[in-house]
Amino acid sequence: MTKKHKESELIKLSAIDEDILTALLGREIYGLEILNVLNDDRPIPIGFGSLYPALNRLEKKGLVSWHWGDDTEETGGARRKYYNVTGLGAKTLRKVQQYRQKLAWRPKTNIPGLEGA
Repeated sequence: MTKKHKESELIKLSAIDEDILTALLGREIYGLEILNVLNDDRPIPIGFGSLYPALNRLEKKGLVSWHWGDDTEETGGARRKYYNVTGLGAKTLRKVQQYRQKLAWRPKTNIPGLEGA
């Protein structure tokens, strides 16, 4: 069951939540594929123990949804759970990315001790 959010309600995203939404945006992939996308250039790889709790959080917030794939010989008969970003998830991610872009372009202030940082 997903939690419903009002249009104006701010939805908090952790860094890993943001990474997962970014990896899923515009595609529908299963857990191992998500890890492969995330860990391709990641300095500190994440594992299943971090991925699945994050996917469950995102589902409860209504930001991702999933469906079972078909049984295939390719998977040894196991069904895969395919995840995708919901409309709310895409909108939330866009807002976070816009904020990060504005933050990166803010004028630098002169804070003593932080010169050149």
